[in-house]
Formats: sequence, structure tokens, C-alpha cells
Amino acid sequence: MQKEMLNINGNLIGDVEIKTILGKDGEVSVANFTLFRKMGKTGEKKKEYINCNVYGEKTQLVKDFEKGDFIHVYGYYKEVQKADKTYRNFIVKHVNKIDKEMENKKEQEENEEE
Repeated sequence: MQKEMLNINGNLIGDVEIKTILGKDGEVSVANFTLFRKMGKTGEKKKEYINCNVYGEKTQLVKDFEKGDFIHVYGYYKEVQKADKTYRNFIVKHVNKIDKEMENKKEQEENEEE
């Protein structure tokens, strides 16, 4: 079954937790963090918390992220069963921090052109 790849933007809540786990190919670095975003139209806003996992060398990209940073992630959801609970994590294939001031300035310039 093909994975549905998604782009998600959200604010980092809490700290990035980096640890080393034992994978099938030996030790692997993993970074865990949670993003928060609001979705929907004004008045119907839905809140969503996304638990993200970054593996390998990409953990170095997120180690300096701070609470409140606006983050873009690209990847897919993976469900894991543990005991009688199902956990839904977002496996990150690409990640970067978005400068909100630059993003707002870009939107303003686009609106001025219209």
C-alpha cells in the first residue's frame, strides 16, 4: 500500500527530544517533537496536535528548534499498536523552520501586486 505523503505547517510545542534507539541496522538517532496547528474556517477552527518522529542525520536539523518556532514537515502518518492502544505518529522525511516574518512579508507583497 502506498503511503500518502503530506505537507504540514505548525508551531512547535515543548522541546525537541533526541535519543538513540536500537534499530534493525544498529543504533539510530531519533528526534521526537509535537506540532500544533489550527485548521478550518473562522468560527469552526479545529485544533490538531501532530506527534513527529525524525530519524538518522535529519535529527541534527531539528536539535536547535525552540518552542513556538513555525515548522514545515513533509512525510506520512504511521500507526503503531502497543498493548490495547493505537498511536499515530508523523514520520518526517523533510523538515525546515519557517521564518514567520519573511512569510508575512511575502504574503503582503503578493497582496500588493493584486
